[in-house]
Amino acid sequence: MKNILAIICIMAGMNLTAHAGDKQRPLVPCAHPMFRTLDFWVGDWKVYHRKSGELAGYDRVGRILKGCAIQQNWVSLDDHFSSPAVPFRMNGKSLTAFNGKQWTQFWVDNQAGSQIIEGGFKDNILTLKSPTPVMGHIYKLTWEKQKDGTVYHIAQRRKIEESVWKILFDFIYRRNASELPLPEAE
Repeated sequence: MKNILAIICIMAGMNLTAHAGDKQRPLVPCAHPMFRTLDFWVGDWKVYHRKSGELAGYDRVGRILKGCAIQQNWVSLDDHFSSPAVPFRMNGKSLTAFNGKQWTQFWVDNQAGSQIIEGGFKDNILTLKSPTPVMGHIYKLTWEKQKDGTVYHIAQRRKIEESVWKILFDFIYRRNASELPLPEAE
């Protein structure tokens, strides 16, 4: 029994020493590169319909919670997303985070829309899909950084029983020269 007690005391002392050393080197949980792979989307953007070139809206995307999440603030400038019965244009917000395995985004807007999508990177394209159907549809969104710094962002959906994806939007994000600070909680 004395040997077991001695071993416990020695291990407890080693544990305290390890924690004391950590105080000299602060831990920043979301500073690891795997949490930063979506940083190309962070910014203040003017967003255009790729096909027509018309301005679709503004999107302010910033890192929050010490870099552990990305917050999106979307404002539509056209009626692309508007419901006929709703007398105002769509605005929405999303919160996106990496859980060590995959990216997850929660979206909500002023048109009563909300969804959760999840996925990851393949060939430098982030693809997030709805894990469960939303009103009979599966959604798929992609983000792809271009060499010129723009970002292609495409949303598609398909009915559960079908295999054909319908494009909901095909946007190109161009940096906005705004001097306003990006969303930042801290």
